[in-house]
Amino acid sequence: MAEIDINKLSITEIDQITCFNNADQLEFIMDEIQEGSINNTQEKSDITGRGGRKIGSLKKNKGVTVSATNGVLVGGALAAQTGSTVEQGKFKVRKPEIVVVKSNKATLTGTPVGTTGAEIGYAYIKNPSGSLGKSYEQNATADATGQFAYSEKELTFFAGDIPDGTEIAVFYDEEVTAAKISNDSEHYSKVLKMYIDVTCQDVCDNVYHGQFIINRADFNGEFELSMGGDPTVHAIEAESLAGGCSGSTALWDFIVY
Repeated sequence: MAEIDINKLSITEIDQITCFNNADQLEFIMDEIQEGSINNTQEKSDITGRGGRKIGSLKKNKGVTVSATNGVLVGGALAAQTGSTVEQGKFKVRKPEIVVVKSNKATLTGTPVGTTGAEIGYAYIKNPSGSLGKSYEQNATADATGQFAYSEKELTFFAGDIPDGTEIAVFYDEEVTAAKISNDSEHYSKVLKMYIDVTCQDVCDNVYHGQFIINRADFNGEFELSMGGDPTVHAIEAESLAGGCSGSTALWDFIVY
């Protein structure tokens, strides 16, 4: 079998990062990686002799930190950073909605959930400037000014209280089918097995596949999700741990094939 020469090798691309838990179940795949690094450190103390001359060194505390930035959010990676799971099911969200009054009534697009008779609570006049003004309180019958009743997506205001064409703002809880990740204060970032797949090329233009294997990647729970003018990117960081159930002292293995 011919040996693979890795003495003149370039890593041209990070293909993907995959992580698995102790049961070997897939936690997440990151495959839109913009940039990444594997930072290797160690401590070194000088050993000195006569006249303070350096006669050796004491080396200890090797460390490896992996960092990467992905072009899109990855739910499983968020779960790894927060120590949670991605839940699928029905969850409540707070929905804002603007409706228009006609003949003392207005119709919602969503379905409020909550205590009967208090599903919405309050409705607000939308001012021409966009701010919210006078509030109206939910009531079972809306038999007095300043009140409204709700039934089957329809709001009914006290007769003559609000002119036709007036915009009303409401806020209510609605049940949706969704995915949910929770950042629980009692759960912390995970330790996972990480594989970093890369594309390599030597000076003779031979292309190889490379894989960094980190048996115990301890994810950092400190991260930022920036939102605004630029698209949100997803940055991760994890520290390689030695030992564990495998007894391995390797911080990473790099396999080129």
